[in-house]
This record gives sequence, structure tokens and C-alpha cells, in this order.
Amino acid sequence: MRRNQLIVISACAALLIAIYFFGNTKKPKEEGAAPMGGHAQPQQQAAQPEALDIEAYIAEVKSKAPAETQQKLNAAEKAQQYPVIIDVYKKMDKPLAIAYYIVKEANKVNSVKQYVMAGDYNAALMQSAPDDKSKKFLGGNVISCYKKAVDMDSTSTENRIRLAGAYMEEGSQPMSGVLMLLDVVKKDSSNVDAQLMLGRFGLISGQIDKAIARFEKVLYLQPQNSEALFLLAEAYNDQGNKQKAIDLLERCKKTVKDPATKKDIEKAIETIKKPKS
Repeated sequence: MRRNQLIVISACAALLIAIYFFGNTKKPKEEGAAPMGGHAQPQQQAAQPEALDIEAYIAEVKSKAPAETQQKLNAAEKAQQYPVIIDVYKKMDKPLAIAYYIVKEANKVNSVKQYVMAGDYNAALMQSAPDDKSKKFLGGNVISCYKKAVDMDSTSTENRIRLAGAYMEEGSQPMSGVLMLLDVVKKDSSNVDAQLMLGRFGLISGQIDKAIARFEKVLYLQPQNSEALFLLAEAYNDQGNKQKAIDLLERCKKTVKDPATKKDIEKAIETIKKPKS
């Protein structure tokens, strides 16, 4: 599966550089965190932000619309004509309202395809959420939609990976996502998307050696995978192996065609080479 959803794996090389390279993405390994090949231990969850009151938000948006638009929205709501409502909010440029009604349409249609589409929309929007409340609202939608898709078709590995990524991105149940991914790679160790996501979790949780093993596995399967090359370079740089990181970035530079991305990689290489002051 080439990820066109959020979650958590972006196919955009420039975005990967911005998020992962030499920024403060690491945190100490938490007590009770599951090893990359092990099982989760009980741990206290961090306090989660309150979700956006979407109905209050929509009511406020609607109250500011022209009377004719309000009437159209009210009539469509009563008739459960959610595509009509979605179209109105698209014209008004209100993506949070669209996210809400896309989920309502998915619940009405009740199909795997519709749930995945709704989950993908909410997941993409979550990446640019204006605040924590909106992100929490969107994250809940993503998990709900992907979970329903998986419940309806448990044979889809792609949708299980979507759900795992949603658990990890939303933040309230990250280990649920990790365990789902571990189950995927246990059955199919050649699943590149699952290996990449587990590797990313290894970086974030400070399990660098295990992250390196995941990225090396991906590169064994796909030697030109630019994302794995990026992240493996970061992992080695984090361990202090600057030359290995530079070599990987040089390899990565050869896999991308976008001139701006190549320049970003060159800047990352220069950052590594620069002596610490």
C-alpha cells in the first residue's frame, strides 16, 4: 500500500525532512513501553485534550450563512442528504464541517469503501488541524472510520495498517497500533508500510537499534525507498555515526527527482558535517 492517507507515513520527501531530520523528535523510552518485537505493559496514559464540539461549531457557521443557505442546509439535514451538505460547506471552505458530514454519509452508506474514504479525508485534514481540539475531533473520526472498515472486512491488511497508524497518530492508544503492526509483520515480514511505521515508532520512542533493523529490512526489500533512507540516516546520525548518515543521504538524493527536495537533502548533509559549536 502506498500511503495516500495520513497517518502517519508521508510519501513527500520534503515533509519527511521537515518532520524528522535533526529536529527534536526523540523522547526517552518510557517505562512500560513495548519493545518493537514484544508486548505492551500497562502504563499510565497522558491526559488527552478535549475534542472540538463540532455541533456547536457547525451551528455557529450556519448562523453566519445567508438565510437561503441556512434553509438549504436545514432541508438537506432533515432528508439526510449529506452530499448536498458537504457540497455547501465545500463552497464555504469549512473543512471541519465537511469532515463531520463525510462520516455521517459513511455511517449512512455503511460500506468499507465509504468508511475508508471518510477516514482518509479526516486523516489528511488532521495533519493541518488548527488546534488540539480540532485534532482530537478529527483523530476520533479517523479511528472510528478505519475501525468500522476493519470490522466489516478483517482480511484487509491495508485497512489494518490504516487503523494502526490512526491509533499511533491520535495518541490515546499508541500501543494498540504498535501491537496491530507487530501482528502484521509477524504474518508478513515483507510488508513495507508496517515496517516503516514500526521503525518510526522506534525513533520516536528512543529504540534506535530496533528502528534501524526495521529500516534495514525495508531497504533489503526496496533499496531505493527514499523514506527508509531518510529515516535510517537520522537513526545513524542519532547514534553518532555521521559518515553512515551522510552515505545514506547521498543514496537518498539519487532516488529523488524534485530539485527542491535534493537541495533539502544537501542542507541536511551540511548540517551533519558542520562541527558542533
